[in-house]
Amino acid sequence: MLTVRDLTHPYIAMTKNVPLSVDVCAGECLWIKGYNGAGKSTFLKLIAGILPVEIGSLEASVPFSYLGAELGMKAHATLKDYQRFIKALSADCESSLPQNRELDSFSSGQKLWIRLQAAIRFDRPLWLLDEPSRFLDATHETLLWDKVKQHCANGGAVVVASHSPVTSWISNCHILELN
Repeated sequence: MLTVRDLTHPYIAMTKNVPLSVDVCAGECLWIKGYNGAGKSTFLKLIAGILPVEIGSLEASVPFSYLGAELGMKAHATLKDYQRFIKALSADCESSLPQNRELDSFSSGQKLWIRLQAAIRFDRPLWLLDEPSRFLDATHETLLWDKVKQHCANGGAVVVASHSPVTSWISNCHILELN
């Protein structure tokens, strides 16, 4: 699903300055770890095509969804406005939160969960998730990892960039440490 060969980038710390090469296959999870500034988010942006690959090659051979660290929500839009926007992108964003409430009035965890609902798409074989649990309470974090586990069990793949320890919820999870 994802093939990375000899990738180097000024914002990605490479172990012993060796170019990065990695494969992510169906049913796998790649957990990217590293200190602040090691290049975890940059790596996901390269995969998503937000940043150009200049040295090396990177190929995502399947449709993917991307959850970036940036919130990317208009502060004064309502949840209903955001859901309409997401549906126009052929995604879904179900929520039991008040539909006419402005997005900036929700907590960081609620905003993240709303965005996760749009990014976690079972019609996209590859998920790219940047710090997906950083603001979640224990209940929503469990729901997130259950969905990731289900996606991988059904032949999907997930790339997670996170400071958090690798979750025990996901089997077949490989660790890539950027340092």
